[in-house]
Amino acid sequence: MLKKDTIVILLITVFIVTPAILALGAYFVTKNPSLRPLGITVERLSEAGQLENKGLIIAVIDIGTEAKGTTSKQSYKQAIETTFDRLETEASVKFRSVPGSSQTTITYIVGESRIGPFPVERAAEGVLAAAQAERMIVAQRRSVAKEQERRASMTKSAFWQKIFD
Repeated sequence: MLKKDTIVILLITVFIVTPAILALGAYFVTKNPSLRPLGITVERLSEAGQLENKGLIIAVIDIGTEAKGTTSKQSYKQAIETTFDRLETEASVKFRSVPGSSQTTITYIVGESRIGPFPVERAAEGVLAAAQAERMIVAQRRSVAKEQERRASMTKSAFWQKIFD
């Protein structure tokens, strides 16, 4: 007969592992990446059409509720978009309101990278870094796609190529 401690450990293990196994089984059946446990990535969601991957650069402008300035949100948006257009990249602009703050800051989010926050007077300091980060991500995605195409084009009879690759 099993000890009481062993039964408790087995029950805990079953309750922790079962949801992950069920989610993984659902992923294999439906190929829906949002069901894959611990494997949800932006690339997978974009491939499945569940996430619009319009631009890699997001400029988040935090405007304090007590900020003194007459610059409109449209002016900020136009300035950021024009700057990135000149660098031949695309950026989307999002605004957030920060209660109790008198500052206006800009943070550039590119993939998993956060560049900033910069005060609005020094917002240009992060533009080149954001554009370069976007170019690096695009180049990395291209190389991954090229490698996947190469592997897919290999014939099934190339047994030794698959082993040594």
